[in-house]
Amino acid sequence: MPSRGCASRPWWPSTRAGWIACSRSCADPRHRCPILKIWTYHYPVDLDGQRYALRFEAGLRGSRLLLTHEGKTLEDRQDFGREPYRLHRLQLDTAQGPLVFELGPRTVLSYGVKVSRQGQVLYRSHPDPFAYLARVQAMMAKRQREASAPGAPDFSRLKGQAPAIAVDIALGLLFFVMGKLGDLRTAALVTAAAGLALLPLQWAINRFAPPARRVDLLGGMALFGVVVMLLSAGFSWYFESEFLVQLKASVIGGLVACAFGVDALAGGRWLGKRVMTYLVYSDIDARRLSAGMCAMGLALAGVNAAVASLMSKDAWLWYTLWGDLLLVFVLSNLAIHWARRKPGPRPA
Repeated sequence: MPSRGCASRPWWPSTRAGWIACSRSCADPRHRCPILKIWTYHYPVDLDGQRYALRFEAGLRGSRLLLTHEGKTLEDRQDFGREPYRLHRLQLDTAQGPLVFELGPRTVLSYGVKVSRQGQVLYRSHPDPFAYLARVQAMMAKRQREASAPGAPDFSRLKGQAPAIAVDIALGLLFFVMGKLGDLRTAALVTAAAGLALLPLQWAINRFAPPARRVDLLGGMALFGVVVMLLSAGFSWYFESEFLVQLKASVIGGLVACAFGVDALAGGRWLGKRVMTYLVYSDIDARRLSAGMCAMGLALAGVNAAVASLMSKDAWLWYTLWGDLLLVFVLSNLAIHWARRKPGPRPA
């Protein structure tokens, strides 16, 4: 059994996220497939008085197994989108004969290891180390079929969105810190000024940076974002009451919801289609997406008003930093899911 402890608990996954390049599994060796690593498992195997260090990296789009012994490292990778799911397998030549290390799913979140030499099993991490293999193979086969179907997620559409997401988080953190250190009116004005300062920076990037190095800091909806930031700055400047500043998100959120509502009535031809370009799905109905965004905006406005009215300033600040983000994630996913269900033909 894998021992238990941090150096004594090697089966425990580390949570350091990273990117694995699956260049060996790609048809073009120059191409690097981004695979988001989410867990790392460590398995020390003691055989014949020697220790063999296994490290397994599990990702959303692939995985790899590494075997380190006497300064040498062997590696086996697989890309879930390019090959059927299989056991990871590595062979290490030793004086007694080749050792075969195999790793596969034992449960949904854990893995098992088996080591054999010339067909004789020398080590098992568990009585049935690959108990979940058939289920995972069936699940992965279904996932690959769905990935090739019309309307399947196309993650390449998200390429380049990391800077815009980082900017959103940074502005939220700036407002939180300023709100904790001073009054909300000043925090709102400073945050709005920081957001507006990105406009000339984005213009300079688009004007002078080579195409390969251009980044999108505003999420592709620059004009709409400018209007929202100007409204935010004007609201914060005009009203000196902290409570009214807290209600700013509700007021502006309601206005944004109205904008999406008007766009939905027009078939989603403006805002809906702009938002669609930053989603991984190609089967979204623009009108339904705008309607969903309208409903989400109204819901967020109502929740913000309730939190501002019923809770303390500190509780509201925490909500604006994390609770609001969680609600946006949940409600936007619901809106997108609903927008993918295109309405059928109307009865004659």
